[in-house]
Amino acid sequence: MWKDEQGADTIPLKLVVYLSIVGIIIVIVAIGLKNAQPPMDTAIMERQIEEVKSSIEIMQTGYSRPISDLQAPTGNIRSFELVLPDNLEYISFGVDPDPDNNGILKDTPPGLITDYDDVVYFKLRYTGKIRVKLDDNVHFREGILNDGHWTINEPHQGVVLTGNSQSVVFELVNDGGNVYTISHLTDDFYAYINPDTNVGLPHGVLLSTSPVLIPANNETASRVTVQIIGNDGKSVKSEGHLINLTSNKGHLSNDQIITSSHGSGSVFITSNELGLGVITARSPGLHEGTAEIVFIVNSAKVEFNEWIKYSSGEGDPSELIADFLISHNGEYNIILTGWGTEAHWPLSPEGWPIGRIEVDGMILSEREVDSGSHIDVPYGKIILDEGVHTIRVTMTNDLNIPVIGDRNLFVEKIEFS
Repeated sequence: MWKDEQGADTIPLKLVVYLSIVGIIIVIVAIGLKNAQPPMDTAIMERQIEEVKSSIEIMQTGYSRPISDLQAPTGNIRSFELVLPDNLEYISFGVDPDPDNNGILKDTPPGLITDYDDVVYFKLRYTGKIRVKLDDNVHFREGILNDGHWTINEPHQGVVLTGNSQSVVFELVNDGGNVYTISHLTDDFYAYINPDTNVGLPHGVLLSTSPVLIPANNETASRVTVQIIGNDGKSVKSEGHLINLTSNKGHLSNDQIITSSHGSGSVFITSNELGLGVITARSPGLHEGTAEIVFIVNSAKVEFNEWIKYSSGEGDPSELIADFLISHNGEYNIILTGWGTEAHWPLSPEGWPIGRIEVDGMILSEREVDSGSHIDVPYGKIILDEGVHTIRVTMTNDLNIPVIGDRNLFVEKIEFS
C-alpha cells in the first residue's frame, strides 16, 4: 500500500516553526508591556489621587463631629475604593512615611521632618515618590476605633496603605478647636506628623532631562540636571550635597553629582536600547526626584542628490538604488525630500512627477512631488528589521515633449525616522 511518508516528516517541522514564531511574538509583547507598566501605573495613581484630592477638599465645608461628644452624629464622610497597582510600595495621607528615602517605612526616627498633614504621597517601585499638596485647611489624621467610636490616634500620625486594592473611609471631626479628616483605618506604621507648621518643609531634588526624546544610537546625549529646591518649589543654593543617580535604561556619564554653590549639577545619558527611561535622584534627608526620557529609533538617511530622468542622451539615471543600515527593529516613517519639474499636454492639468519607492523589492508607495522647490513628501510607514536594506526610487510618469516640457524628479534624500 502506498504511504505519504513526506507529509509525516513535514508536519512536525512546520509545527516547530509555528511555535517558534508564537514564542517570539510573546517575548516581544512581554518586553513592551514591561516598558509600558511604570508610566501606566503612575497614571492610574495620579488619576485616583486627583479624585481623592477634589473630594476631600470639598468635604471640608461639611459638618464635623465633635470627638468628645459620644452621642454626636457621624461627621461628613467620604469613601474611596482605591485600585492599587502591584508596583505600589505605599500611599500615605498627611505624612511622608519614608523621609530618609531608605525604603523602610518603620524606622523613621523622632525629629525627622515628615511633612504637615495636608499632603498625599505615593511611591511606585522603580520610580521616585510623588507628593500631592491639598488645601491648607485639610488636616489628615490616622483614626483608631475606641469603644465603637472613631477618634484621633495619638500622637498625631498620618495613615499609610500598602498591599492590594482596598477601600478607605475618611470622616470630618473636630477637637473643639481644630477640624481633622480622620481615617476609619489604623495601620501598622508609626508615621508621625510634624506638629510645628511654621517650620519650612524639607528640601527636595528637582530632576529634569533635555531633550526628553533622543535616538537610541549610543551617541546622542541628553543632559540630566539636578537642582535642590525648597518646600515652595523654588531653587535653593545648597553646596556640597551628594546626589546619587540611577536609571532603568541607558548609560549615565556619572552616577553621582556633588551640587555646586547654586545647588545644582548635571550629567549626560545615552542609550542603545529603545523605550522609556526613568531616572531617579536620591540624597539622604532630601525628597528624591525623578525624570523621564524616551529613547526612540535611530533615524537612517540615504542621500542621493540626483535627478531621475528618462530622456535619452542626458546621462542621468532612470532609477536610484542604495543600501542603508537600520539599527533597531521597529516601525519607520519614510519621507522623500526633493522637487520636480512640471510638464503636461495642452489643456491638461498640471503634471508633476510621481516618485515610487521600493524597499527590499517591495513597493512601498507612489506619491506626487508637486513642487518646483524644496519639499518633504511623506511615503507612509514601514516595519524594518535591524540590518542592511536596499531602497530603489523611480519615476512612473515620465514626459518629455519638445516645446511642451520635460517632467523630471530630483531626489535629495530619503529619511527613515
